[in-house]
This record gives sequence, C-alpha cells and structure tokens, in this order.
Amino acid sequence: MKNPSIFAGKASVIILCAVLVLMTGAGGAAAATASDAKGVITGSVLIKDNGPLADGQVMFYNAASGPPPEPEKYERTPDYVRDLDANGRFEVELPAGTYYLRAVKRKSGERIGPPAAGDLVLRINGENGKPKAFVLEAGKKLDVGTLGGAEPLKTEMKHVISTAVEGRVVDRQGKPVPDAVVVAFLKPAVMSKPLFISEKTGKDGKYLLRLMPGTYYLRVRNQFASGPPEPGQIVGYYGEGQPAPISVKEGQVLTGIDFGVILFPGRGPFSGGAPAR
Repeated sequence: MKNPSIFAGKASVIILCAVLVLMTGAGGAAAATASDAKGVITGSVLIKDNGPLADGQVMFYNAASGPPPEPEKYERTPDYVRDLDANGRFEVELPAGTYYLRAVKRKSGERIGPPAAGDLVLRINGENGKPKAFVLEAGKKLDVGTLGGAEPLKTEMKHVISTAVEGRVVDRQGKPVPDAVVVAFLKPAVMSKPLFISEKTGKDGKYLLRLMPGTYYLRVRNQFASGPPEPGQIVGYYGEGQPAPISVKEGQVLTGIDFGVILFPGRGPFSGGAPAR
C-alpha cells in the first residue's frame, strides 16, 4: 500500500491539515464535562533507592479507551497527564472508571511523548506482571499509596515487533525528515484522540509504529505536540485529499506507508491541546 505525496501546493491540503493536532484539549473527547461523575485519585511516586520522583508526571490510561500500556509491544498515548509535586505526590480528579498508571520524569523536560533512554520511568504492574488496574468510583477518593521503583529507561530495552506499520517521512523535495512521530487515531475527526505513537524517525526518515490489530488513521508531526503546530513545523496525514484508513491484522507488519509532509504556514482552523489537565 503506497501513499501519494501530500504537499502544500493545494488549498485543500492546507484546510485538511487542520485535522493533524495530536491531542485534544479540555473540550475534547477525553475531557470530562460538568455532568460526568468524578472521583479523586491520590498517591506518591518514588525513585528506586533515591527519594521522590519530584516534578515528574503521572499518566492515566482509561481502560475504556484502549488496551493497557505495554511498551514492549506498543506505546499507547495517555488519556490524562498530571504533574507530580516536589514530593512526588499527586491528587487528581478524574471521571469514574478503571485506569492504568505510569510515571515518568524526562531528561528533556518535555511533558508528553514516548520516554527516551535515561528517563526515569515507573511501570505499575500487578502480581501477574501485567499493568495493574485501579478502579475509581464516582464521589470517592482512591488512595493508591506510595508507588516505588522508578528507574532509568535502558537503551537495550527489547521491543516485540509483531503488529506494526512502517514507512518513511519525507518533505516536498523527497528528503527524509528526522525526529518526526507518527500517531494512530481510531477516527479521522479533527478532535479525535490518538491511541498509539511511534518513536521518532531517524536520519533516514524511517518510522516504526507498533500497535494492536485494527483500523487506524495516521498523522505525522515533529513531536508529540502539546498544542496546535507552530509556523514552520511539519504536518501531514496518510491519504490523498483526505485522511484514509489503514487496517492491520494480528502479526502483520504493514510496510510502505509513507508520508509527504509540508511546513505549517501559520494559518488555518487549528485547535487542540495536551492530554486533559
């Protein structure tokens, strides 16, 4: 399956690239409305043998939105991201539901995106070694206690590549675009929320997006952005004239899913933001 080039020469591209914002804001699908039943989840995060994970982030993954976060298989995007305080504590109001939690402190200072080697990461698993589920009830406070053991992410971490999409990201001259990310959405809508994200492209513009079997719409940006693209940042999507779906089967690595990207000109009906705060 090959993707026709999508570049800035067409007015329709400029209009349609408005769908490329990677995260919805507080008014998006992940944000709770006033009528939603909410609860409060609280706790603290420690670095292994080294005190609190001060000024890091805790990430919440709603079980109703997608699979548990399993970074060996895929990198799922969180539904909510909250900052930890100087003591590594958090107290967060969220819609009632079942959540998986992870915590991270990035060397780069970025709030969102896949962790990089050397970042302090805490995976919160149950006794079976799988991500632990926390049930938050409406009108109640859930204290998850002290979550210990954040460690630097190792460069030699093994990834299982069983179901994935791969290809290249190039500019309008056909040159590879490094440090871009490709993100998978379940819906093509402007305010839809991403589910999976690739690691950054290399100097050759190649990417590998590990995910679960299913049908997705793919978009590309310079980074896992916390808002609308800025002038000069790249934007692109898979499809000709409009976003087109791709389907991946269990155990399939879909190849040749290439992107031609443009530089955002600094105008257009863009909207969006970081994971709900």
